[in-house]
Amino acid sequence: MTPSRFAAAVLLLLVRSLMPSPGHAQVKPVPLGRPAAPVAPATPPGKAGIPVRPGANVGVESFRLPTVSYGTPQDVTGKGPRTGLPISRQVMARVGGQDATGKVLRLRGMAAIDAAQGIPDGAKRLLQVHVRTLNAGDVQDYIVNTELAERWIAAHPVADDIKPPQPSHRSTCGGVQDYATRADCDRQAAGDAVKGIQDEAKKTWNHASDELTHDWNMAAGCFEDHTLSLGDIPVAFSIAPSMSIPLASSSTTSSVTGMGFGSSSSGKVEGSVGLTFPMESDFKAHVDLFYLPCLPFVVRPRSISAAGTMDVGEALTATVSAQGQFRRTYRIPPSGGPKIPIQVIPIVIGGVPVAELDVSAYIEGNVEIGGKGKAQGQFKFEDPHKARFDFTCDGGGCSSGSQQLPAPTKISESAQIKGQVYVKPSVYIALQLDFDYDLLSARAGPQPYLLAMASGCGEASATQASNGQSTSEQNYALTADLDWGVELRAEALVADKIVGKPFKHSVTGDKHLWFSDLAPGGSTALIADVRSAAPAVAAKPALYTVKMPICYPYTNRMRYRVTWTGEATPARTTACQWQANSGTCDFDPTQNLSFNLTWAAAGTQFLTVVPVSDDHERKFPSSAQPTRLEVTIAPPGT
Repeated sequence: MTPSRFAAAVLLLLVRSLMPSPGHAQVKPVPLGRPAAPVAPATPPGKAGIPVRPGANVGVESFRLPTVSYGTPQDVTGKGPRTGLPISRQVMARVGGQDATGKVLRLRGMAAIDAAQGIPDGAKRLLQVHVRTLNAGDVQDYIVNTELAERWIAAHPVADDIKPPQPSHRSTCGGVQDYATRADCDRQAAGDAVKGIQDEAKKTWNHASDELTHDWNMAAGCFEDHTLSLGDIPVAFSIAPSMSIPLASSSTTSSVTGMGFGSSSSGKVEGSVGLTFPMESDFKAHVDLFYLPCLPFVVRPRSISAAGTMDVGEALTATVSAQGQFRRTYRIPPSGGPKIPIQVIPIVIGGVPVAELDVSAYIEGNVEIGGKGKAQGQFKFEDPHKARFDFTCDGGGCSSGSQQLPAPTKISESAQIKGQVYVKPSVYIALQLDFDYDLLSARAGPQPYLLAMASGCGEASATQASNGQSTSEQNYALTADLDWGVELRAEALVADKIVGKPFKHSVTGDKHLWFSDLAPGGSTALIADVRSAAPAVAAKPALYTVKMPICYPYTNRMRYRVTWTGEATPARTTACQWQANSGTCDFDPTQNLSFNLTWAAAGTQFLTVVPVSDDHERKFPSSAQPTRLEVTIAPPGT
């Protein structure tokens, strides 16, 4: 061989070594996130879009994943949740300005596939084998494009020896009417034999993969699960559902009626509680599907995820007329289902609509209303907040990423109460995404809880001192208090049943949010009662006591600020931290706080005590008024 021919041969071998092997699958990435014009299903070269039949004089065919897109969202607000769960139906979508229709079957579990009509025998046998290879926790729902199945199997026949393993028992799951439980029924009917059926099915599937990959001239890996991904699906809406809960309750009624549960009363309550949930959602959703390139007519749901922001404003208004003692708990919503349908978004694979993504708001929870004494009036609290979070759900449950949930704002209105009235709603407000009705669902959102309490009191008291002098006083209070906390909650569902472990994360913990004095001119029960035990004498300890009035509505440990004029030395006490002419004391507001001051010289001085805050984080800067006690100090030896 001449040097020139040798060099040419080496160059030819080098070029061939850089070319892809005919048996290597070429997987093309999936375009994400944009509505697309119809695209024909990916097929190997052939006539009129029909795949090449086995036996043709061609090399091994590589495969690519089809384009996934979404059609124009359809507004379904006010139409109610979709029901019926049709096994066979047509999915319609408008894609790229054109109408498209796909004929599909929804099949759940072994019994559904065994009983399926309208798909070719070869496709059915392959699905019968595949479903038996799945584990109990795997999604066992299939969406079959029946027209594509007919064309594919006509060009790709399945040998008669490829069929599902025969069980040793007789299953009655085919007659089960509850579509949601068929998959579980299949496995429970198999009993101890289910593991053997699964092992045999895996052997059959591996044999079918090897045989059909060869017979169909397909590249290796075409019988393995791949992922079809569709991202950046816009989920944006604004709604404001509202409801009203009547509070009518009779003291003679012991049974639970209507919407309330857990009720008890020894009095009477009338009025209503109004709840409004303005909600704005701005998310980008992502759907992943299982896809077998050698069974291009079938997909299974894999996961649903979303990321974005949700603005939620819980507005609670209570109008109450009550007497005696009462407590009732009401479900939310009081009527109808918790799902509020918003949109239906068609999912399009290879230009053919095959499924839909249902977008809903989900609201559930309860509100507890109770109190004691006599109340007449109304009050209002608002809890708007903006949450930013992301979540991912599959057949094993949910996970969540960042959570930002700032504290809400609040508003109060007037109340006339003698006693206490409280309203305690705990409401879960979520975004719910359902893949094709209920094959795989994901919902996530904040679950805030409030305790709104209004307290009113009016008391008069009289005392008579040992010197015969008597005093009388009257104190009253009308206050409102609001506690708040929020969790982020996410859960995955299959057939409307929670699967896996739900995600719950306490974002804030329990927090006191707000306190207000509603009494015109201020509640006198927020003024500390300061007394001296005896006349003060210079250079001798003088005892003083501090206690909140009888109408003060709370029992949390109180912090007092104590100041005085002139020169006085305080005695050491565990309840107080002293400084020059001042100190802070923490003590039970229902009990007497006692401390001693020794005044340096005779004269007139002033002792001032003001409530500052309590252990519940209530702060009293504007409503609490200082108590200024004038102290006349006698000379030493008096």
